[in-house]
Amino acid sequence: MKKSLSTRLMYSYMGLIVVIIVGISIGLSYLITDYFFRAKEAELNDKGSQVAMMVRYFNAMDMDKTNLRQYLTSMDQLIGARIWLFNTQYELIGASESSSEDGEAASPSNLEREAKCREKWQKSITAIDQQLRDGGPLSDQVKDIITQVYHGDRVNARIFHPYYKEQVLMVGLPLTDSHGLQTGAILLASPIGGLNKVLKDIYLYTIGVGIIALIISMVIVRSLTKRMVQPLISMKNSAKAIASGDYSLKVIVDGDDEIADLGRSLNSLSRDLEQFVLKTKKMEKMRRDFVANVSHELRTPITIIQGYNEAISDGTITDPEDIKKYRKLINDETLRLERLINELLDISRLQKGEGEEMEPIPLAQVVEAVVNMLEGRAHQRDIRLDRYLDDSLYVYGNGDRLYQLVMILGDNAMKYSPDSSVITFKVTQNPDQSTELTVSDQGYGIPEEDIPYIWERFYKADKSHSRHIPGTGLGLAIGREIIRIHKAKVQVQSQVGKGTSFVITFPPCDQHAPQPGTTREAEVVENVHPLPDDDTIEK
Repeated sequence: MKKSLSTRLMYSYMGLIVVIIVGISIGLSYLITDYFFRAKEAELNDKGSQVAMMVRYFNAMDMDKTNLRQYLTSMDQLIGARIWLFNTQYELIGASESSSEDGEAASPSNLEREAKCREKWQKSITAIDQQLRDGGPLSDQVKDIITQVYHGDRVNARIFHPYYKEQVLMVGLPLTDSHGLQTGAILLASPIGGLNKVLKDIYLYTIGVGIIALIISMVIVRSLTKRMVQPLISMKNSAKAIASGDYSLKVIVDGDDEIADLGRSLNSLSRDLEQFVLKTKKMEKMRRDFVANVSHELRTPITIIQGYNEAISDGTITDPEDIKKYRKLINDETLRLERLINELLDISRLQKGEGEEMEPIPLAQVVEAVVNMLEGRAHQRDIRLDRYLDDSLYVYGNGDRLYQLVMILGDNAMKYSPDSSVITFKVTQNPDQSTELTVSDQGYGIPEEDIPYIWERFYKADKSHSRHIPGTGLGLAIGREIIRIHKAKVQVQSQVGKGTSFVITFPPCDQHAPQPGTTREAEVVENVHPLPDDDTIEK
């Protein structure tokens, strides 16, 4: 039969509590029993010393034994113990009377009553002495005690007394005269039946208290166990929900212990899994969109090439000028396909970081080379290219890739800038020693909601203007990968109708001049296609 964790915990706690209660009960019982016996022994020893002193007094004063008998009987009734007096020859010379003997009907006169009491006392002594001399366990035990007393010891012993038919506590003390010479021994025998009854009542009381404590402990343990297990049950339900794809069920965390830490960790795991699933779905959508876009971009030129080629091949077109025009269109579409495939391969290589060697590069020279390449196109459209370049600034990177990046940004600025506008290139240094590249234009601008998506493949923000602008839609996707492998960050600042600025910040370069032997392989930041919310992009 399967037992729950709470049941096992409760059984464990209850077992521990039972062991503790039993241990405490046994310990208390032992301590209480030992205390009572020690107290009784101390009392008997104290009274025995008083009796010894009185017997020494009676012997010294040579008083009547009637007074001694009465004194012994009084002490007997006071402490509940029979008192025996022995001489050095193990002979019983005196003893106290029991209450039953002392309580018989009185005689007509005091003298007669006294005489009868004295006679009965003497007979009692004779009878007890005879019992002790007849042999047997009691006789041997008493003689052993008396022998130890004769050696000057005080003896405390527990023996079975056939007269009382129960255990008795026997205390033996030496009896001396006024000169300190030992004249005999005093034995005090107290039945412990009453004491055992008291101890039995204590045991019963202890058991009762233990049972009550056990019941209370069971209630408390059950409540505590439920409180301890409840978070685990919540974690189990949350884990089941996570396994089924539901990330909304959270563990209720209360406290600052290990279980609470585990609950918080599970909640954190649920959030991470939820984000991972969302990102996975997003990436899957991007993959599907990418495949669809690639298919579209490839299908369009292929269809054009195929149509023009068929028209030329089947003789539909015979005019040499038309044939020349169609062949040029076929060649243009072929070049477009080649450019598209090369750019896709370029993105793939950049994501993997294959063969990208890094070294200190003078960024201003790279920008200058790009501007020189764009001046011809700019002149045709009356676009002014302004340059603010610090020639002393170096970035650690790949020269070809930096040239490609600046060319992508400059080419986009040219495409989306109206005639007679200004495009600005800046290379400056920030207070933190980082190098900043800025490419600004006065073009159409990008809507704010479109900025996070301009880095996606085949994405074009302004559909009305981009419809007539040539390009594959992969330029900024390639640019982003170049930014990523250089560990740089980019800010996009744009306002519709006023223009756009791309601000790329490169980390500080510890070398301000190129030195031989400083090349290194590019460090890949991540091996997956970055998402629009990647930390390399800042609005």
